[in-house]
Amino acid sequence: MFVSLNFYPLNTRKHSDECTNKYVLLMMRIGVGLSLLMLTLCTSCTREVLSTDAANFGSDYFPLAIGHTIEYSVDSLKYNTFTRDTDFVHVFFKDEIVSEFTDNTGRDSYAIERSVRSDSNAAWQGQLTYYATRGNYQIEVVENNLRFIKLVFPVNVNTTWKGNVYIPSSTSNLDELKWYYDWDYTYSNINQDFNNGEMNVPNSMVVSYEQLTNDSTAKTQYSNYTNYKESYARTIGLTYRELTHWEYQPTEGFRNGFSVVMRATKYQ
Repeated sequence: MFVSLNFYPLNTRKHSDECTNKYVLLMMRIGVGLSLLMLTLCTSCTREVLSTDAANFGSDYFPLAIGHTIEYSVDSLKYNTFTRDTDFVHVFFKDEIVSEFTDNTGRDSYAIERSVRSDSNAAWQGQLTYYATRGNYQIEVVENNLRFIKLVFPVNVNTTWKGNVYIPSSTSNLDELKWYYDWDYTYSNINQDFNNGEMNVPNSMVVSYEQLTNDSTAKTQYSNYTNYKESYARTIGLTYRELTHWEYQPTEGFRNGFSVVMRATKYQ
């Protein structure tokens, strides 16, 4: 902002001391006004910085620290087009943050090891390693070479974003991933209790996306369905994940797809 101050010299003796005093008083008032304006602007900047603490910003929904561990009970369902049957599998996952590094853009990143076992008495077996990166305004997760924008900050109700923007809609060797394209992730139920079927988790929020093409009960037309839902809790992280995707072709007469549900059972 530019403020123009024009000064006119007192070039005649007709001006009394009273006029001079009024002129000086006017200049003092302008100076005080500008000082108050600058103080207001600086105060506004300070408030903007202070509003980005972990609690208000939402970064504590995805805590990243070496040693942080969450165990999950996992149920999966697969529609088998060959046998015209549905296969069920129940296992347990353990996700543990094991190391920290800086990615090629200078951001803090973390390696997370996932172990699996078939029942609560079996030994854990390493399955895969995935990565989480904390940016200034988002959390990115790379799993199976696919990059997702899991959260954006600040966390506000009804905020939407393109969480799968890094995944191509269709390429010569990735056509099977095209159903990931153009999802609109949405926040809801912020700072609410969430029951994941294993435990009730306070201070949670939900990220979701759902899409249905055509009537899923019709037997004579193509249809597909995708449902994605995750719940995160403050200082814990991911406590629930549900991902369902299937397609129906009338010529096959059976759905082709899967559904996976992860429920946190313990954390440390």
